Amino acid sequence: MKYRMVAASFFGLLAAGALVLTGQAPALSAEMSAYDIVKKSEELTDQANDSTADMTMILVNDKGQKRERKLSAFVKKYGEDSSKSILFFESPADVKGTSFLVWTENKEDKQWLYLPALQRVRQISASGKGESFMGTELTFFDMGSHDVDDYTFTQLGEEPADGEDCYKIEALPKKVEFYSKIIFWIRKSNFIPAKADFYDPKGRYEKQGTFTQVKNIQSINTPMHIEMHNVQNKRTTIIELENVVYDTGLKDAMFTERYMKRGK
Repeated sequence: MKYRMVAASFFGLLAAGALVLTGQAPALSAEMSAYDIVKKSEELTDQANDSTADMTMILVNDKGQKRERKLSAFVKKYGEDSSKSILFFESPADVKGTSFLVWTENKEDKQWLYLPALQRVRQISASGKGESFMGTELTFFDMGSHDVDDYTFTQLGEEPADGEDCYKIEALPKKVEFYSKIIFWIRKSNFIPAKADFYDPKGRYEKQGTFTQVKNIQSINTPMHIEMHNVQNKRTTIIELENVVYDTGLKDAMFTERYMKRGK
């Protein structure tokens, strides 16, 4: 299975929709390994067949100056290991009409970015996934979904985060590309990620993601406020979710290159 966030998991903060779909978690044995905990969290991310959300994205520079964007996101699941997501930028004028499409199938992501000024769709290459996504503190890699079996997990104990008891887990990629290590905190009460620390390929602490303001929507716990703070360049990207709705029966035609150019 693929581990997705958006609204974000701690691996794929947004997954082109940035929605963590997590229900209430059952009581777990204290003997569960770190991998077992992550797999249990993963199993709870597939509660809905599709989701829609409106987003406010705030870019904060190192001087504290802010730029605000409005977006809408749509995600549809196709079986256990496949999904499609599309993200539309609606304002301001310099990004209006831009769209981002992700297809996940057989543990692989394909990503496309449509730039209306160029009137063309660009496919994101594997080497380009380390680039910043639209000037944010998220990369194209962050915007994808990632297989838990590509990581080795170690439980570092338990530690509170966002005022809640959490499992603290270290994830080491079996192949270092974009991150050398991720340390994340998963709430014990409902398995919603609380925060995650990301380390760059050289082992330096790079950024922290936090997932707060958890709201129960259609029996699915959803973090409505997501932040990614880059400790190296002092910039922050904030995502606030609104109008989250699950299982609306999204049409397949929405997740196409034609729809990217047309807009929602």
